[in-house]
Amino acid sequence: MISRLLHTVVLLAAAVAGLAGCDAERDEATLFAPESVGVLVVDGTLIVGEGLPVIRLSRTQAPDAVYDPAVAAVRDATMEVARLFADGSVARTFTYAFFENERAWYGTGDPELVLPRTTYTVTVTTPQGETLTARTTTPDRFTIDRWVLLDATGTVERRQLQDIDDLGEAVYDHPDNQLDYADGLLDAYFTAAAADVGAFGFQVGIFSLDPDAGFVIDPPFFEPEDFEDLPRTGSSPIFEGTEGFVRLPWFAVYYDGRHLVKTYAVDRNWYDLVRTTPEGGGLFGGNLGEGQDPPTFHVTGGIGLFGSASVDENGFRINPVE
Repeated sequence: MISRLLHTVVLLAAAVAGLAGCDAERDEATLFAPESVGVLVVDGTLIVGEGLPVIRLSRTQAPDAVYDPAVAAVRDATMEVARLFADGSVARTFTYAFFENERAWYGTGDPELVLPRTTYTVTVTTPQGETLTARTTTPDRFTIDRWVLLDATGTVERRQLQDIDDLGEAVYDHPDNQLDYADGLLDAYFTAAAADVGAFGFQVGIFSLDPDAGFVIDPPFFEPEDFEDLPRTGSSPIFEGTEGFVRLPWFAVYYDGRHLVKTYAVDRNWYDLVRTTPEGGGLFGGNLGEGQDPPTFHVTGGIGLFGSASVDENGFRINPVE
């Protein structure tokens, strides 16, 4: 699909945004602008507390042509990202420059971190004189209060997992974070509702980190090539989180080894795009919204995503199946 979100979380919602993503023979034109070729596509997500992101700028291509990222790339555009004061005036402007590569990335060398509860805009002018604009207001910081392993009934707490913020990479080797596949229920609890942190909803992404990991599933109907197609990333659909927890379903896990789980509190742009993406319900969980075609884009002069989120993450290790 069209963004880091869609590649990792919508994929992932397809992701597995995820995010997944578009294959070599299906372009954004067939997914998001079926009757339009040459439409500008922006792809940028700001994560609170991280550096300003690279932003991809491309065009939709004809649906009957093999997608070529080098051809789709929009080069030599003028791109600026502005951080605004609460009254809407410009606090700082960040100039983006094109990186000479086939993926159409633009970036800035400014080391400033993305701020919470802050509005950012992107303005693009192409060499042909086209203008694309979008804006996002970042959520506040978001924290998972605790990760808990329950018994199979969901009524008895076995143990609380350690947090990656406290242990760093050592979290994957801590005894509390060693899990047997499909043994018990794994829940993440949080007290902040989406509105409390200025978000519109949540999305969860799971990432298998070990490229040589073994499989923890062995369906009797699988052929060898089916295993080769299993993704290493997965995502939930957008959810409101009104119950104050999210449960990681075991059927979203295919591999043993280290896994990183990210819970995103997302802005309106991210929320609307994922929930209205046809067949974009993610790889696990129920969907919020029916989807529509085309999806909702909060972009003027093009399509795509210029959105934001705050994120909390944790890690654990799935033990190999004996």
